[in-house]
Amino acid sequence: MKRLMRIARTEVLEHSRQPWMLFILAANYALWTFVFGAEFFFIDAVASSPEQLMQLKSQLSQLGVQYDTVLQLSTSTFGSLSFTNLPLFVAIMSGTSVLHDRECGTMPFLMLAPVTRLQLLLGKLIGAMAIPMLFHVVFVGVSSLALGRLGVLAPFSFKLGASGAWWVAFLIGAPASAAFVGALGTVISALSRDVRTSMQFTSFFIGLLSLAFGAVLVDGLSKGVELQVAFAIGCVIAAGITLSIGARLISKDVTS
Repeated sequence: MKRLMRIARTEVLEHSRQPWMLFILAANYALWTFVFGAEFFFIDAVASSPEQLMQLKSQLSQLGVQYDTVLQLSTSTFGSLSFTNLPLFVAIMSGTSVLHDRECGTMPFLMLAPVTRLQLLLGKLIGAMAIPMLFHVVFVGVSSLALGRLGVLAPFSFKLGASGAWWVAFLIGAPASAAFVGALGTVISALSRDVRTSMQFTSFFIGLLSLAFGAVLVDGLSKGVELQVAFAIGCVIAAGITLSIGARLISKDVTS
């Protein structure tokens, strides 16, 4: 366990040496929080005045859009983006983990270290998840709980921290999906021979997968806790299988 955590700490240290990347990740959360937060607070302020609310509904109707539809779509989009960021950012950080060691010439030494290849990849995955997980807890947790207190969002509060399913998705489902996506990123890194190839596959395929997971997590909130738990278990199993495959793939670094 100590050796595994040492690998994880090394990965975290490596990522912390890229402050601009961390700034961009945090800014992404801050941007979406600001945009949707401004919209929700504006609508909540308008809703406090019946006359202004009727005027807003009338203006939306003229545009062919229903007031309730706007709120529902905005809430679902905010929740989906909130849960998408974690797996996406983990994929970015894990997408060059093995490749970086190979380019630096340290991979053969790591392969000969007193750790199994599965432990090596697991340590890298944990390290890749550490900082994005911190951002997830701070930004998604605080913003969702704050917005969930707005009266105008009361009908959709189950998507903003007011349901057991949301807490399972927030604390278990999203991290589990991030573990699966991060495991895929690690395997892609093991297969790639240059950064460009690794990032192209990570950005396209895993980016789409992350968006799908975010939508599934939010849409599944109305189905209850059981679905969220089942989804998390499935992601953890898939992550384990993916890491096992990756452990065999990086064996080539010893013989090549």
